[in-house]
Amino acid sequence: MPTLRLRLLHLLMVLMVCLGGCAPAEPPAIVVSEEEREEFRQEILADMDKIDTFLQKSRRGVNISEMSLGWFVMILLNELSAQDGRLFDHIHHDDANAELYLRNDFQTNPAREIAAIDAMARDGRTSIRLAAREALICLTSLPDNNTPVEVQVETRTELVAALLRLRRYLAKVAQDLAPQSP
Repeated sequence: MPTLRLRLLHLLMVLMVCLGGCAPAEPPAIVVSEEEREEFRQEILADMDKIDTFLQKSRRGVNISEMSLGWFVMILLNELSAQDGRLFDHIHHDDANAELYLRNDFQTNPAREIAAIDAMARDGRTSIRLAAREALICLTSLPDNNTPVEVQVETRTELVAALLRLRRYLAKVAQDLAPQSP
């Protein structure tokens, strides 16, 4: 009888470790050529220029449209996730694309999606994942033309802060991709 109990206890412990203690494995790194790395770096630099345009408009008191920022974020998420397998799997789950991810997952529960990508960033690929997180935060910081001016100013200030953080993370991504001097 004691051997049966020990076997059951052992089996239970193994199941608990496997089910509760196993963190999801990082997908294999995406292998890219130097030419592809440079192309991605140039895309990131162009994205930083677009952020500068959004910053200039916001600082002048112009509200950025949901369409303009949403389109930019959708493209940026595609670019970033193409370099990060786990981020790609999160955004493109169930054969979705970035547009469907934003429309369904993000729009339904932005806080959950921001937290999920933030948690991913703690596991590695920090700059890319934090850039993705900040891009999502930007979408939660869009001023509404139908709110009082004071509220619009406050929301624009939040958007500027999120855009600056996004730009900083993208600069880090571009720096990490820069060709190394011999």
